[in-house]
Amino acid sequence: AGHTIPLNLAYIASYTKNKIDCDIKILDCEADGLEYKKIENHIQKYSPTIIGITTLTPPMKHVVKITEISKKINPNCKVVLGGIHPTALPKKTLKETKADFIILGEGEITFFELIKNLSENNLIPEKIDGLCFKNKQGKIIKNKNRKPIESLDDIPFPARNLFDLDKYYSAPTKRVSNEKIATPILTSRGCAFRCVHCVSEILWHRKLRFRSVKNVISEIEQCINKHGIREFNILDDTFTLNKKRVLEFCKSIIDKNLRVYWICFSRVNTIDEEMVEAMKNAGCKKISFGLETGSQKVLDLMQKDAILKMGRKAVDIVRKSGLQVHASFMFGNLGETEETIKETIKFAKSLDLDNATFFITSPVPGTHLFKVALENGQINKNTKWEEFAPLTNTKPVLVQNNLTGEELIYWQKKAFREFYLRPKYIWHKIKQMKSKESIKNMLAGVKILSRILIKSKKNDN
Repeated sequence: AGHTIPLNLAYIASYTKNKIDCDIKILDCEADGLEYKKIENHIQKYSPTIIGITTLTPPMKHVVKITEISKKINPNCKVVLGGIHPTALPKKTLKETKADFIILGEGEITFFELIKNLSENNLIPEKIDGLCFKNKQGKIIKNKNRKPIESLDDIPFPARNLFDLDKYYSAPTKRVSNEKIATPILTSRGCAFRCVHCVSEILWHRKLRFRSVKNVISEIEQCINKHGIREFNILDDTFTLNKKRVLEFCKSIIDKNLRVYWICFSRVNTIDEEMVEAMKNAGCKKISFGLETGSQKVLDLMQKDAILKMGRKAVDIVRKSGLQVHASFMFGNLGETEETIKETIKFAKSLDLDNATFFITSPVPGTHLFKVALENGQINKNTKWEEFAPLTNTKPVLVQNNLTGEELIYWQKKAFREFYLRPKYIWHKIKQMKSKESIKNMLAGVKILSRILIKSKKNDN
């Protein structure tokens, strides 16, 4: 369903190369479709002295295997892990893998300091903030967290030159142009909100920082002039949080006459008509909302700090402007029942959405939801990390008293069917097919949907 550049690795690479003379190769095993043997061949050929791996929770079994492969090839090669999962569970991750170090949270400075000290044979790991490691006695040491980088403008742009950019394109729900290549871009780090299921706090600790508009525009111009990229997926947790900044950003794009196409994430209580109109004029084609549920009770338990009518109003504002709207929903969060799921499906169908995604709630390690689920005994101790994927064929991780895992899967598939197979929705999508690319995008979406809509064993009544 599309491939996106691992922006975190691209940032780590650019920051490190800017600070120290070194050679870096990024291996995107997912985009290249590499099996273990091919990964092993790549490592043997490149013969690195340090291997860094970033990971979420679901792919951890692959990370375990790759660390084993790395150490088998060269026991002296240092393996460093980073990303959300290792940050949330550093000690457990060191025990489960053959990694030497864990980078906690924001990785640029910590990784560079580690590399510098290793290259100078002057490593005293206890002195590096944001690092977790095993000492010579085998005891796991977790250093204090590193302070966030104050000025994001000081970080070099991601090293997109280290990728074969032709391999990266948007998924059908995020594609907003006929451009062949798309790239993610991050204009801020952190989130000001406190949703129980969100992973943002794990990395950023609720400290919100913005890049200057001038700095962001410079990166966009680099993408256009150096790489020929004009489609952007803005990954900020809430791009529309600061209205003044959004308007300045849009004005800069318009003043410079940059022909770009982009999609971003927004919250229902951070958007208005003036902002949306400016975004539209600056090349925004689609806005995505995390509406999550059609039940106010569940919404409150999620700590979304919003009410349902805000969601309806936000969708209406975007649709009236002519922009497309995507919304994501979750089944199985705190307080979920069969009735609240029905409310969610009804709510989703009542909105004028171009796309909707229905996830089964995954209590990602490190989140408040994960802690609550553990305290309530709602996560099986034998649960495998791959089962934490929000769209998966495996059984749900979080199962509360009101609904079984099988029922959650049933309602998820029913939601996809009821939303996408409505005559009104199908007609709406047919009217949007005005080019070969739009038809191609539609067929790709149908292919993905067909994999999700496996007929449930439970009757629909």
